[in-house]
Amino acid sequence: MHHHLENIATFEHLNLDFDTQSCVRVVNNRFAEDTTVENYFAPGLYISMLGKCNCFTNQDIDGQSSDYSYRYIVALVEEDMVSKIRFSRNSLWQTFSIRLPLSQIRDFSLPSINNTSYSNISLDTLTESGVIPSDILHCCESVWQCSFQGMERELFIKAKALEVLSLFLHKRRQKNLEQASPRLNQLNEALNYIQMHLAEDWSLEAVARLAGSNRTYIKQDIKQLKGISFREWLTQARLKAAAELLSGNESIIQIAYKVGFKSQAHFATLFKSVQGVTPSEYRQSISIER
Repeated sequence: MHHHLENIATFEHLNLDFDTQSCVRVVNNRFAEDTTVENYFAPGLYISMLGKCNCFTNQDIDGQSSDYSYRYIVALVEEDMVSKIRFSRNSLWQTFSIRLPLSQIRDFSLPSINNTSYSNISLDTLTESGVIPSDILHCCESVWQCSFQGMERELFIKAKALEVLSLFLHKRRQKNLEQASPRLNQLNEALNYIQMHLAEDWSLEAVARLAGSNRTYIKQDIKQLKGISFREWLTQARLKAAAELLSGNESIIQIAYKVGFKSQAHFATLFKSVQGVTPSEYRQSISIER
């Protein structure tokens, strides 16, 4: 027998309220006979949780079904596509899948690679796969076992979808932080060094060399560590150092060059945009306070 996914009796599709392109798809179905399911995928990033799932895919060339039970799968679909999965009679298929638009991959710190397909459930060609964490599995099982109907069921599934997504993203960010910790420590040391040598001309490449990293990681890590870009952080560091030096006797042009500004006029403009007064007015206010 051949079915489109939408024709499976237990298939449910609900749009998630936080984004018009986001949705959750749920299936909890036992097949009464051998069945091939044709599954359409619109472009997006799919985070899928599988409960019981023993099936045949295009890659099962030996004629043996594969067991994907209790695994999560993250897959990137960059253009409309269709996959086919075959289930034997009396087999059970449980899935809880969330789709996010491609535009949100960076916002959610999710994996992004090219040429990744969901056409086959093949663990070595997907963006990411692993065993479902117990708390996320519990959320999915509560949906598969839920007996609610109508609006109550819709609200319940949407709530669990948001819970699953938040747990998944939290665990992923924690994992990323743990992996990045040594790198961030080196970067922090590099930034401390730069603060002591602000007069030098600092590029991302120079910072990467100093931190023993590369330009791509440096951009991401500075954003994670400081919450702003490197150029923004460097400007703030220079202006802060300049404000401290203005309490001394050095001329304003000397201070500007000392903290890394090539032009006194540019320094004065940036300083006023942050402090609300010119460097001269700031120095006068310090003298009055004394």
